[in-house]
Parts: sequence; structure tokens; C-alpha cells
Amino acid sequence: MPNTVPPTDTPARLAAKMEDASNKILVNVGFHAAAVGARLSIKKMARMGAFSFKLYLPRPISPLDVNDNTLRRLIRASSEEDVPLTVHAEEPTELKTVRPQTFYDMAQSRPARAEIHAIERIRQLREPLGSPIHFCHVSIASNLQRIHSSPGLTAEVTPHHLLLSNKSLKHLTWKAWMVPPLRSETVRRRLLQATVSGRADVIASDHAPHEIKEKAVQPRDSPPGIPGLETTLPLLMSLVGKGVMSLRTIVACLARNPARIFGLNSKGRIEHGTDADIILVDPNKRSVVRPEKFLSKAKYSPFEGWTTQGQVDTTIVGGHVIFERGQIVAAPGSGVVLKRN
Repeated sequence: MPNTVPPTDTPARLAAKMEDASNKILVNVGFHAAAVGARLSIKKMARMGAFSFKLYLPRPISPLDVNDNTLRRLIRASSEEDVPLTVHAEEPTELKTVRPQTFYDMAQSRPARAEIHAIERIRQLREPLGSPIHFCHVSIASNLQRIHSSPGLTAEVTPHHLLLSNKSLKHLTWKAWMVPPLRSETVRRRLLQATVSGRADVIASDHAPHEIKEKAVQPRDSPPGIPGLETTLPLLMSLVGKGVMSLRTIVACLARNPARIFGLNSKGRIEHGTDADIILVDPNKRSVVRPEKFLSKAKYSPFEGWTTQGQVDTTIVGGHVIFERGQIVAAPGSGVVLKRN
């Protein structure tokens, strides 16, 4: 994602990221660019293979006036390049200005209507254009229906919005602070039901690997986001083990649909002529979430101590084993930097 220091908001910075990654990555990695106002930059980053332009509506990653005219131009530009716009949907005018004392207070300052109004606004602005737009980390079930009522719009949910409620903020504090924030238990249950019913296109980790020293500070200074890369599949497999979610849903939301939405034509399915990217999972093996063992630099999780059922045994990328029985067995740089077709 482009919300790094410096942000991925110019062709030069995108090129530098791709070059840096090519020497380090073990898996295949593609890059999203920040939504910018410069039409030429959008064109160049699209031609370089950016998979989307990310619009963080409350406070854009790269300076951008999010008035209606600017957003129409942005939607049109991304559509002309056939690159999706990915949207963090919270309407800035609906966010409350508060002096937060707790992380729960901060969550209350970002009400559900901010997400509802942002999605409706983006839907209306793109309506004459029919542009492909993907809504990130949707936290309210009714928004999934709202999104799917317009062809060309897609939506994702996250494991933390499916499994945790805002009650977690009271005892986990910064470990459960993300945006959109965790919702009520009722809203969480409805989102999970909508997802298992097939109304979400994607389940995304929304991985945000902040270090503990960054997060464990006063609420107003703590960056939102949690690590999710290493917990997503075990948590979802546990739902399969409990009979809550089908394996078919996991395959669709973690592989087939993301490949379709972002133009990865040779991925997301196992058949002749596609890339041999395969994860082998032991569906019966149980393990405990232990953040201190994460390979990510973020050594914490709101799921710490949870027992999961379904453990990754082997990861195969392009036909080559890169991870096996808890150990990385490939050399850095063995992955490939992917580019949108």
C-alpha cells in the first residue's frame, strides 16, 4: 500500500519501491499507488503496473482536495487507464472532533454514518462513468448491499471486523485500534452473516505492521491499524472448522475474486496454464496466536492467545516451495514484482 514514508505518489517513488522489493521479497508482490491530482502521474504509474490508486478519503495519502470535482476527475482518470480506484470510505464531514481520553472515545468519533455517506457519495460521483471502484475494509453489512447494487463496484471485509466488536477496545486498547473502528456486537454479527452468505467479494488482511513503540502511546498519537498477514488464514480456517464459513467462500474471497478484480489473470485458481501459487493447509492442526513469533515487525495482535484450527503447512510460489512447516526455505529475492496487465 502507498501510505509509507515517503508515500508512493510519484512514478519515481513507485519505481524505487519496486526496485527495493525485488531484492528482498519471497512471494509475489504488487504495488498500489496513492491517488493524486496530476493526470500525467496517474498515467505513468498505471503504465508502470500499479494495481490501483488508493484514496484515503478522510485525509488523502498525497495532498488532494477531496471536493466533488476533484474526485470526478480522479475517477475518470483511473477509469481511462483501466486501473481500479481503491477507497477508504469515511466521509470527512461526518467525523466528530473530540478530545479523546480513550481508544473507545476515538472509535465513537468515527460513526457508522461516515462510512455509509462516503460510499453513497462515491457511488453517485462515478455513476455516469461506470468506473471500477473497490471499497476497502467495509465494516457495515448494509453497505455491502449498497455497493453491489451498482455494477463495477466491489467490496472487501476484514477478519477483525468479522470477529471483534468495540468491546475489545476497552481491554485491548491500542492493540484493537484501527479505522474504520470496530463496531458493536450486533453490527459485527450482521457483517459476518453477510460475508458467509457471499455478499463480500474479498476478505483482506488490512495488514498494518506498526511497531509496539509506535502504537503503545496516547490515543491521539497512536496510528490506526493492526498486523493481519499471519492471522488471516488461520482465523478463517477456524470458522470453517466450526461450520460457520465454507472453504469455497475462503477460496473465492482470498484468491479467485482478488485476482479477478485486480487483473491477475494467471492467478487465483488451480488449472492448466495458471501460475502454481498454492498454499497447503492442515485443516485439523490447532495452534495458538503468539505475536512474538510473527515474522512481521509488528509483534502484537488483538487475537493473541486465540486457538485456531487450520495451519499453513507449505507455501508454493510459481511452483517453488518457499515456506515449509514453519520455516522459510527460499532465498530473499526469489519472489517476483507483479504488475497489472
